[in-house]
Amino acid sequence: MRTTDTAARRATGPDLPALATLLASTLQAGRLGAWLVPDPTQRRTVLHTYARLVLAHAMAHGRIDTTEDGTAMVAWHPRLRPPPPYATILFGLYRALGPHAARFALLHSWTDAVHPPTPHHHLAHTAGDDRAVGALLAAHHRVLDPHRLPSYAEAVTDRPRDGLLARLGYAPRTPVLLEPGGPMLWRMWRTAPHHQPPGGHDGDVMPQRIRVHRIPPRRTQFQEDTSCRP
Repeated sequence: MRTTDTAARRATGPDLPALATLLASTLQAGRLGAWLVPDPTQRRTVLHTYARLVLAHAMAHGRIDTTEDGTAMVAWHPRLRPPPPYATILFGLYRALGPHAARFALLHSWTDAVHPPTPHHHLAHTAGDDRAVGALLAAHHRVLDPHRLPSYAEAVTDRPRDGLLARLGYAPRTPVLLEPGGPMLWRMWRTAPHHQPPGGHDGDVMPQRIRVHRIPPRRTQFQEDTSCRP
């Protein structure tokens, strides 16, 4: 896919409020946001709090790229080694979101359970116009490709072989079914050009078939006191 030239820069702390608003608006407009916060009267506030939390985490442990005007962003987490302890993330969710945290915890526990073990970069969040987001992604891919590093993302879509990620070389794998009553979250995998993993194809790196929605989330001391079904 050819993308337009878009001036990009790495986001810093002062960008966080505006980028959190941008990401929250993107979540609020989609099916994932509606599932995460079923109450429409609380949705905007809760999603904004969540957006600030995950983007602050991305700034601390990964990177966020944005356009000069701040109207598009992508958040990456390098997964070259094991991530921070999962309980730490859960603690942040429950502390920030309180009674609304349960479905966010389900989302993170399910996606964490099926995350590819192969070293890669994780595209955690995107927001903004497709053309600008595509240019930001393409710029990061140009950094990854010389090192033959693949990338991974999750996408809520009914057509995983269409859309921006597919045009940028991401191929779908078995989706996560978000329960109760949530959307399909497709796991998307991009192999770096000329990268040949053991076995000769990217399916050997990231399993094609799993039954994700049957995998229970890990229990923690925070989940003992909070129902997983709001």
